[in-house]
Amino acid sequence: MPKWGLPTVADGDEPHYLVLLNSLILDGDFDLHNNYLAVHQGSNQAGTRYASSGVDHHTIYWVGDHRFVWRELFNANVEAWPRDSGGHLVPQLKPGVDPAFSWKPESPAHPVGVALLLAPLVFPLRGTGWLEHVVVFCSALATLLAVYFYQRILEHFTPRRSTVWITTAAVFLATPLLFYSRSFFNEPLITLFITAAFALALTTSRSFWAGACLGLAMLMKPQSLIVAPALSLLFLKNRDIKSLLLFWLVPIVATLLNLYFNYRLNGSPWHGAYPFYRGSFWEGTWGLVGSQRHGLLWFAPALVFSAFGWRALLRIFRLEALVLLLGAVLLFGIAAWWAYWDGGWCYGPRLITPAFPLLGAGLVWTLEHSPFTWRPVRWGLYGVISIGVLINFLAATHHASSFEVTILDVLRKPLNR
Repeated sequence: MPKWGLPTVADGDEPHYLVLLNSLILDGDFDLHNNYLAVHQGSNQAGTRYASSGVDHHTIYWVGDHRFVWRELFNANVEAWPRDSGGHLVPQLKPGVDPAFSWKPESPAHPVGVALLLAPLVFPLRGTGWLEHVVVFCSALATLLAVYFYQRILEHFTPRRSTVWITTAAVFLATPLLFYSRSFFNEPLITLFITAAFALALTTSRSFWAGACLGLAMLMKPQSLIVAPALSLLFLKNRDIKSLLLFWLVPIVATLLNLYFNYRLNGSPWHGAYPFYRGSFWEGTWGLVGSQRHGLLWFAPALVFSAFGWRALLRIFRLEALVLLLGAVLLFGIAAWWAYWDGGWCYGPRLITPAFPLLGAGLVWTLEHSPFTWRPVRWGLYGVISIGVLINFLAATHHASSFEVTILDVLRKPLNR
């Protein structure tokens, strides 16, 4: 049964993003060694739920071209670690591991962009219990801002406010975007910046700000750069070289910043926090579409109906529709090609949630044309949207127990109270 109260981080990468943020605002660095030790000894730097726990360290060590994660080198059973004369835990290496790792800095296994972005906003709350609540609230606020920019996109394709609102509900309430708006994952912020980049790029006079939004998304996930070619088509159409250059300015700066942090934290510009491990594209595609724990068909069924509208959108709006659809395909493709397409310990198709607003734009035409103007068919679509809202609302309200579940697990929760 869900417990109502101020939001806290629950599972997956959430506590580790919080440690990353605390390291920056408390210590002014990204060496997480002392921060995880503080968590083991009672600090709330990973959230109240993990204080005094033996939480895994999401940290890495690069030796030459080989990347080691923390649990490969250290005894992950923190309760078995020895203590010094002052009662402090002493990290215990696995047998045969070079003792030098004991004092090497622990670099984050995640890009540092989310900490850089939120640090100025939450710095006054450092060291307080309010920090955890506010960062989750920032995800909700980012989702609301994404809704604003999304509606600006949809207004390019339809003047009907009812269609805009129904499409918005299908995308933001009937998909895992609702779940992640109540979390401290990167996805709500990345969704905001990707959506804003496309909305602003549709107005070529705002090309710089479109690029700025894309650059912010790249600081959290460098592979967000993959949508830049799609956005560039909007400026190339009119041979607007000035707008194109302004658009690319911040993404280039973001690329250089990512390379800089790679060098500072991992010893080489080419040693990222989380390298792109290529997997089977077809396995990832099937998993993100049809798997019961991470498939779009199960967790965002309403988006399937956007397929009925894309052909007409591409015929009538051509370039604008092509740019949106290409952006969605590129974001989906890069996630499917990754060996860890499932997104780790998470809820639903986490890695492709930033593509949902772009993909869902096809619903504006679906809703306004045959056969969905026929009342029984239209109400059938409303029913699918409602089911999606129910699934994702229940998952959000049972947030801490909604990781790695099927939709049947989600629907059973109210019955098991």
